[in-house]
Amino acid sequence: MSARDEILARIRAGLRGANAPPAVGSPAVGAPDGLDSPAERVAAFSRNLTAAGGHLRVVRGAEQAAIALGELVAQAGARTIALSDSPLVGRLSAQLDGPELIDATDRAGLLEADLGASGVQHAIAETGTLVLETRSERNRLVSLLPPRHVAVLHADDILATLGDALAAVDPGGTGAASRAVTFISGPSRTADIELVLVVGVHGPRELSVILIDPRHEPPTP
Repeated sequence: MSARDEILARIRAGLRGANAPPAVGSPAVGAPDGLDSPAERVAAFSRNLTAAGGHLRVVRGAEQAAIALGELVAQAGARTIALSDSPLVGRLSAQLDGPELIDATDRAGLLEADLGASGVQHAIAETGTLVLETRSERNRLVSLLPPRHVAVLHADDILATLGDALAAVDPGGTGAASRAVTFISGPSRTADIELVLVVGVHGPRELSVILIDPRHEPPTP
């Protein structure tokens, strides 16, 4: 038996008795247990984002989001910040004092930026994943090139499952999805070289999410 035949035989043995996955684009059949309400989806997203190595700040509105962005920029010591063309990110960054702001269309500037800030179109609670669509915002290079990425997310944009996110990206399965859709689960990482996990090789080594949730109640001092 050749090496190829041996590998295929092991795969067949492993799949024996397994249930077939749902077809891509098929409608979601309800939310998994514990992800029915917005609060449950926020809690699950928070847990899974943190487990994937991301950092989360929950705020109640844009004013607190601007403060959070300023604190993250200061902590990173970022002197140059690449911005997507999200109106929300534009409003938040307008309150920053000091860093040079780089437009998403400035590719040379993006390569030199210390931090990238973008919006988020959707997020997936069950995996802590961000979903960025270029149809809505110039965010792809901003989220991939700088060593740190700060994403601003609204709580109501957190969906339960990957199936829900795929349906949102291409409503009705019409094929009208963005030319580029980026799925981000924590910082960039790879274990391609001798199975040693390395963070930040193919993208940002740090991911922070500012989650705007009007329902959020800050902890009592």
